[in-house]
Amino acid sequence: RQYPLFCFLLLCLSAASLLLNRYLHVLMIFWSFVAGVVTFYCSLGPDSLLPNIFFTIKYKPKQLGLQELFPQGHSCAVCGKVKCKRHRPSLLLENYQPWLDLKISSKVDASLSEVLELVLENFVYPWYRDVTDDESFVDELRITLRFFASVLIRRIHKVDIPSIITKKLLKAAMKHIEVIVKARQKVKNTEFLQQAALEEYGPELHVALRSRRDELHYLRKLTELLFPYILPPKATDCRSLTLLIREILSGSVFLPSLDFLADPDTVNHLLIIFIDDSPPEKATEPASPLVPFLQKFAEPRNKKPSVLKLELKQIREQQDLLFRFMNFLKQEGAVHVLQFCLTVEEFNDRILRPELSNDEMLSLHEELQKIYKTYCLDESIDKIRFDPFIVEEIQRRKIIKSVPGKLMKEKGQHLEPFIMNFINSCESPKPKPSRPELTILSPTSENNKKLFNDLFKNNANRAENTERKQNQNYFMEVMAVEGVYDYLMYVGRVVFQVPDWLHHLLMGTRILFKNTLDMYTDYYLQCKLEQLFQEHRLVSLITLLRDAIFCENTEPRSLQDKQKGAKQTFEEMMNYIPDLLVKCIGEETKYESIRLLFDGLQQPVLNKQLTYVLLDIVIQELFPELNKVQKEATSVTPWM
Repeated sequence: RQYPLFCFLLLCLSAASLLLNRYLHVLMIFWSFVAGVVTFYCSLGPDSLLPNIFFTIKYKPKQLGLQELFPQGHSCAVCGKVKCKRHRPSLLLENYQPWLDLKISSKVDASLSEVLELVLENFVYPWYRDVTDDESFVDELRITLRFFASVLIRRIHKVDIPSIITKKLLKAAMKHIEVIVKARQKVKNTEFLQQAALEEYGPELHVALRSRRDELHYLRKLTELLFPYILPPKATDCRSLTLLIREILSGSVFLPSLDFLADPDTVNHLLIIFIDDSPPEKATEPASPLVPFLQKFAEPRNKKPSVLKLELKQIREQQDLLFRFMNFLKQEGAVHVLQFCLTVEEFNDRILRPELSNDEMLSLHEELQKIYKTYCLDESIDKIRFDPFIVEEIQRRKIIKSVPGKLMKEKGQHLEPFIMNFINSCESPKPKPSRPELTILSPTSENNKKLFNDLFKNNANRAENTERKQNQNYFMEVMAVEGVYDYLMYVGRVVFQVPDWLHHLLMGTRILFKNTLDMYTDYYLQCKLEQLFQEHRLVSLITLLRDAIFCENTEPRSLQDKQKGAKQTFEEMMNYIPDLLVKCIGEETKYESIRLLFDGLQQPVLNKQLTYVLLDIVIQELFPELNKVQKEATSVTPWM
């Protein structure tokens, strides 16, 4: 009885072994799949992201190797620190001449010069020529404007523009879209969309949007905050100059420029350019040669000698002035520049004597080598930055024939700003004027036409002390949105109302493709910016800005042309949506979503709100020093 049972068990084991050997690989696949799912579930989460899978596409921000500016101090020539206590401070010429090493194409330089000339012709010469024909003040203003533009160029080259766009500017745009969506849910008619959105912003509305006068006041305060970083050293001590520049920049340049950018007609035009898939227009002419930045614009026009300007020879002849000047140069870290000038003058006196003996020639040659080692070598602590051709001619021993005149010209270029600052420092401080500050846009009926217009009216028309109910902080309701992939998901969920299954699918593929898409977007923006910064395109953009600011007498675009442009923009936006997305959400949802975005862009005051938010972000990126000032003056940018 036990033997048949044993045989049956043995047969079952044999069959099980046979099945196990035959289907072992199937079981291994199944359990491997289960183990993989468990492993990924335990190790990956919503914040887990795979790296960029497009190894051939790598984004590297391009920056020029420009000397960093130290507007509130000096750098040490030995260790490079701003506040060095071990070594003596040295002169940094970029603090006084930030245009050094800056070169742009001659056509772009000519376009910029034209705009700045129009600024002087429209806002300075009309009242200045009635007082005097002396050009000295305007010449100083030209140098100041060149200084301001050069600082901006240097700082722009120090920031990563695509990264700022994708990480900060687009994120602010997402907040703006959410406000419009919430406002649209409260009103049925598009005519009330702007007012509903302004109420939705509540106390988060930008301070410049309260009224047109608040907007001008904000631009004035912002300009004053930037003065220590965009004006030459000690220029802020001259109250009349800073007031004039403040009023020109805030009321006559920045305000009309921001109006132009926030105009729905301008926004529609820019959208058409962005959506257009046609290849970019190519240059029809060869690139123009590079020229020093705004050199021709800043050349002095005044032919009369200034009675306020002291020549170096006059300072040397008066011991009292020379003593004060030496003390001033010690503060500026520029004593070696004066020493160089005195050495060169002595060298010139010796070399220009007729019938030099051989011994005297050898002595002069040794003196020349000493000058070169002291003031031209990079490792010398008394090094002075010369034009390359001067150093080259000193190496080639051409100093006897050609360099004395050039050295005298070069020394004048270095010492002139110090002499002017020296004169200013010796003057006693002037009492503050009791009369009102200079105001270009004064509160008169004529100037109100410039400040108030039919498009923006009085902005949000809010009283300064109006108390508003604190709205719910909708910016903190959802998880942090970072990067282009998240922005697309956000717009798809909030605006296009994608179905749940598609949203979950996108959340799943986020782990795989987020870093790839973000990297590709930075790369794509960099390519677009390189196309935008081509010579012919820059000239075109500068021309548009010039026309927006100064062509006040030209007739604006007709209502029919604006409506035609708006219709074209809406059609281009409709055609821009991929067909695959349309199949997922439906034609009706597509139309309503595009209509919502389009209607939000046709509101001038809302556009101005977004423009100021983006402007504040850009200003903080270009001038990170303002982050420290912000804690002391939060009323200037309260939204941040």
